Amino acid sequence: MTTYSKTTSVRRMVIYARISDDREGRQNGTDRQERQCRRLADRHGDSVARVFVDDDRSAYSGKIRPEYAAMIEYLEAGNAEGVLALAPTRLYRRLYEPKTRQDYLHFHDLVTRLGLAVETVKAGRFDLSTADGRKQARDAASQAQYESELIGERVADAKQDNVREGTFRGGGRPFGFEADGITPRSLICPECGAIQGFRIITVTRAENEDGAPGGIETVTVQCPDGCTAEPELAEGSEAWWLRDAIERVARGESVRSVLHAWYAAGVRTPARRKRLPDGTRTEPTPGEWTPTTLLKLLRRPRNAGLMEVGGEITGKGAWPALVDEETWRVCEAVLKNPARRTSPGPSRKFLGGSLYLCGICTTTVTTTGRGRTRSGSVYACGSGQHVSRNASAVDDHVERTVLAQAVWETVRDPFWQPSGPAPAGPSTDDLNARHAALTARLRGLADVFAEDDEADPVEYRSAARRIKEKITAVEQEMAAAVTAVAAYRSPLGDVDMPELVKRYQADPEDALKWWRETYSLDHRRTIIGKLTRVTILPARQGRPPGWKAGMPTFDPESVCVDWTGEYA
Repeated sequence: MTTYSKTTSVRRMVIYARISDDREGRQNGTDRQERQCRRLADRHGDSVARVFVDDDRSAYSGKIRPEYAAMIEYLEAGNAEGVLALAPTRLYRRLYEPKTRQDYLHFHDLVTRLGLAVETVKAGRFDLSTADGRKQARDAASQAQYESELIGERVADAKQDNVREGTFRGGGRPFGFEADGITPRSLICPECGAIQGFRIITVTRAENEDGAPGGIETVTVQCPDGCTAEPELAEGSEAWWLRDAIERVARGESVRSVLHAWYAAGVRTPARRKRLPDGTRTEPTPGEWTPTTLLKLLRRPRNAGLMEVGGEITGKGAWPALVDEETWRVCEAVLKNPARRTSPGPSRKFLGGSLYLCGICTTTVTTTGRGRTRSGSVYACGSGQHVSRNASAVDDHVERTVLAQAVWETVRDPFWQPSGPAPAGPSTDDLNARHAALTARLRGLADVFAEDDEADPVEYRSAARRIKEKITAVEQEMAAAVTAVAAYRSPLGDVDMPELVKRYQADPEDALKWWRETYSLDHRRTIIGKLTRVTILPARQGRPPGWKAGMPTFDPESVCVDWTGEYA
């Protein structure tokens, strides 16, 4: 479109270029737009005062286009006399957008108020100073909005089809799966050792009474060589780490301990392109997990092979489950538990903080110094006057003592378990069954309401609320059951004792290294807290007995490790 300036001198014009989707950050589309606009300026004898480019920005989404906003300010300041663009749709795709004011009506007001010249390469000429020209411009804007809305409807219909069919709805690669969103990352056949080419086979239920396709009933994985053995998750793969994390949380371990294990193993997020301030995107780069992103990942229904839409589970997805649904629901209940501590504060670096006791005042010790003192961080009691001992040296002594005793007890009695009755209350299997039944009732209630034109919405909401309250209560019981089982279970129940005994008998130093690499600080701290009572005594004056030059000055007799007897 074109409006003519009143002057015949060389006009100072700005170029505006925009592309909606540039995930690779190459700016190819905007570069071409700029070249064509410069050729148009040359034909008319205009000069280009400035170029504004919104890369990877939609004009229909309703989000602010920063370079467009900067162009408006530039024009209002009187720095240019007109705008060059490829087509009107580069400037706007809505007739009216009250939030951003980046639409046809506001742009038309600017043009007429300032008497700006506006020319596009492809849309012909619209003279906004006449009624016919304004009508043509409005019609073009209306057509652009219609096309955008039509595309949106087609995309929404496609997503609904995906929901009914349980297929992957697109987007970034989900952690634990390949880019197709279907194949676990990674699988291995235990029979032939194949690591790729697996087939995902879905079995769909028969059509519903209204002719709509039935949902997915089962999903299986088939080896490319036709082996009868079911493919397994390859150890150390993303899917393997994710299943391990869900199982650990379902057993009562903390998210923080899982996060530490992932840090140590170098488990990273899927590679993503990051948006830069100028609108471009970087090359795909993996990132570090945070407590928030890991928590969101663990609660994802996709992990159990379920499809989620708008926060509601709609049925099975067309991908294999990485972990069984019962275990995932227990993990979900634990993470949703209101009593769970969600702000643990700074992560611990030493075992004994708020665990070891002062031998004088019997209060728990805290860690001070943070490595800035000559001997490094130290354990000190609340008064700060009774004990002050090197934290690393104390932890090293405590762990060596615990390992030596644990191995000896294991050799004496391989079935070392706590005495006393098992925790009372329903089992997690019973709670899972109740949860599934309540969820099915809620879905059935929604189906009945949808089919009954005379149903009372108030009555439906009231019934749905009662069922949801029961579901919440069951989830809280799940979390309490996990906590009770974790408290009852032998502290060494999750430790690979045969491997520990073998390593210790061969080399105690290697056993200690393996112990620290295999089990998180939180896990080791729980074991020590249940098995022992560690008391730190004031250090005696002078060197410990038998000390020689080059030997450490730590006196092991100043740290008492007493066994609680609860698990003996």
